[in-house]
Amino acid sequence: RIVAELESKLPPDYKAEETKAGVKALGATKPLNICLQQEIDRLQMVIALVRKTLANLKLAIAGTIVMSPELGEALDALFMARVPPVWTKVSVLLAPNMGVWWLNILNRAEQFTNWLRNGRPSCFWLTGFFNPTGFLTANRQEVCRKHAKDSWALDDVIDASEVLRQERDEVKKGPEEGIYIYGLFLDCAKWEKAKDRLADSDPKVLFAPLPVLWITGSLATASKADKNMYYDAPLYKAPRRTGLNFISSVQLRTEEQPQKWTLRGVALLATID
Repeated sequence: RIVAELESKLPPDYKAEETKAGVKALGATKPLNICLQQEIDRLQMVIALVRKTLANLKLAIAGTIVMSPELGEALDALFMARVPPVWTKVSVLLAPNMGVWWLNILNRAEQFTNWLRNGRPSCFWLTGFFNPTGFLTANRQEVCRKHAKDSWALDDVIDASEVLRQERDEVKKGPEEGIYIYGLFLDCAKWEKAKDRLADSDPKVLFAPLPVLWITGSLATASKADKNMYYDAPLYKAPRRTGLNFISSVQLRTEEQPQKWTLRGVALLATID
């Protein structure tokens, strides 16, 4: 029953030719659209593997084929509401349980399909990218191209960011330059929207949502002058702060010394699960 239920909820396969045509219509040479193609290819690998595993499990349960050790491991994991190791390996997505993992995959499919069919979203869900660092690099490449007449070189450009006062639902259109990102959380601090700055966490609240973040590019030589007004918050894919989970760093406005937030270990997280 679990197998049949998951099979019925699985997103449809992305057909290579349709995806290629969709990306071409959006502008195949634009860095962000190249990133979309790569992300869809990766997601299709995950969907195809999940579909194959579920189909084989149905046959193995019915006795049509032999239950291999890998299938047995997958079935045990599903009964325990855990993610089969082979799915985790291909998706490179660690999740505490099957529900969180499955919802993440469904939301990724929704974001990429909408982008492919309806054009670039006004706001991106960064958590839904297999390669978020590559996505931010593609954004810098696009900003560079907009400043081609100023002879900007990618090596000289760094991410520049600003926290908006808007939430995702309030964003009606994307920025003229750069991208809007939603779904990030502050760990060990909160964002005071009224004063547009970092603030101490509320008592007993571990994670605080960040409003929409605008990320664009600027020349490293033209970065914000007063370093004491900004805290460079490391951004991680997950609460486990490892080099593999590190995405980038984001400048957050502060009216207190940045060292305070460094000592508190303040960071941004793409997911708190």
